[in-house]
Amino acid sequence: MNRKIRAIAACLLIISLLTACGESAQQPEATAPVDSAAGTLPGTELGVRDAADDVFSLNYNSSLSLNPYATTDNKNLLVTQLVCDNVFELDDDYNLTSRIVTNWTVSAEGTWWTLTIDTSIPMHDGSTLTAADVAYSIQLARNSARYSGRFSNLYGVSSSGDDTVNISTAKPDLQLLYLLTVPVIKYGSYSSSRPAASGPYMYVEGEDYLQAFDGYAGEGALPVDRVYLKEYTETEEIITAFEDSYIDLVVNDVSGKSNLGYGGNTETRYFTTTNMHYLGFNMSTPFLSYQQFRYALQLAVDREYAAETLMNGGAVASSLPVSPRSPLYDSSLGSELQYDLEECARIFDSTSVADQDNDGWREYIDMSAIQEIELDLIVCSESAGKGDIAKQFSDDLASIGIMVNVRELSWNDYLYTLQTGDFDIYYAEVKLPANFDLTNLLTQEAGLNYGGIDDENYATYINSYLAAGDTGRAQACYEMLRYIATNAPIVPICFERQQVITHRNAITGINPTSSNVFFGISDWEINF
Repeated sequence: MNRKIRAIAACLLIISLLTACGESAQQPEATAPVDSAAGTLPGTELGVRDAADDVFSLNYNSSLSLNPYATTDNKNLLVTQLVCDNVFELDDDYNLTSRIVTNWTVSAEGTWWTLTIDTSIPMHDGSTLTAADVAYSIQLARNSARYSGRFSNLYGVSSSGDDTVNISTAKPDLQLLYLLTVPVIKYGSYSSSRPAASGPYMYVEGEDYLQAFDGYAGEGALPVDRVYLKEYTETEEIITAFEDSYIDLVVNDVSGKSNLGYGGNTETRYFTTTNMHYLGFNMSTPFLSYQQFRYALQLAVDREYAAETLMNGGAVASSLPVSPRSPLYDSSLGSELQYDLEECARIFDSTSVADQDNDGWREYIDMSAIQEIELDLIVCSESAGKGDIAKQFSDDLASIGIMVNVRELSWNDYLYTLQTGDFDIYYAEVKLPANFDLTNLLTQEAGLNYGGIDDENYATYINSYLAAGDTGRAQACYEMLRYIATNAPIVPICFERQQVITHRNAITGINPTSSNVFFGISDWEINF
């Protein structure tokens, strides 16, 4: 039960007992039974859902690890967010905070960071936090499948003394701290399925619940003493358990294969991820080798319709490769690239991309010869919304005479086709780091450069942006984004949002982030 409502509950209990024992107490008339699964009578307005068990519970998988660096189960990863502090927290408005790091400095060249750790923080095993725990955890993150992509620029990390972590990078990056939203566990505990940490709740050996950690700052304000772990594996079983209030909070990816479509009397909060959907161009395709044609094509993407309708609200539209939630997003530049089929057609008209043979489709002139335009767009068929967005793009371009054929492929066939370059345009999704480092996407020989981009200027702009300090960062980012928008090596579409779903009026104060659904849990109120 919520600690904050115990006193109120006790008073209500006394009042109800006094009323029941009074001589004038009126006995209620018999009524039809209420459906406890719905919590309402027919025709009445939905209110607070009847709790099935009066405890706060999450779903998990007992056969898999509850170590954030070892688990492969997203349900278990959610549980670990209650147990582990992150080195840094980044809220949905890109404000950076930490209760672990008290101070930090960076060298003039931007390649050497020193973090000072608060060694007074208790850990669940009775020890106190040390720099060795933090450095160890960052090393684990660097080598893990889940987090390694963000640390491609990390050169080394070590601890010196009890309170100092040293981090070096291969090139200047004054936004390194934005990447450190990774969980901290006890030094040497990678092999433990339930490692000690310093977060608000702790594992209890042999038990299927988390216990509020009495050493946690603000522990008295935690909304419940225990968080129970329950196990449901099949899709229908999970949905039913949630709808019957046997589990009380779920995270849902609207655009993914795991979208379960929870219904009923619920409340939904969203957090924006750095998962960017975009179109990429094959630079060896003759038509797409022209910068002005690529620029025109990005005006044919109806991003708002894609995000709100085709992805069921599971994304936020973005015409730039930076999340619109970030203060670095330039709205003025983004508006220049908004959906505008008339302008797209006008650009093609001005560059002599026209219907030369009156067959209803445009052609272009290359090497003094008329060339047909028939573009092959590949998309993975196993992800919700992506195929629909690709088809809408194709239909819109067809309306102005540009032929784009959509080829939906299985995941394995899609990957093979990407790697062999047998496409003109590809629809992709990439998880960008929170500093929006585009190195791995746009630079020569980069791992995600499937389109054969060979313009060295992208690396120059990206590196200048990463090396920029607080005063010059916005301008450096604008110059990078302007160059990308003008040359259009890729066409950003949207950034995914995910849902945190609870029962209506059951939980207040939720402020989830992409790295911590339970961010600010001391501010939560849980009412059964």
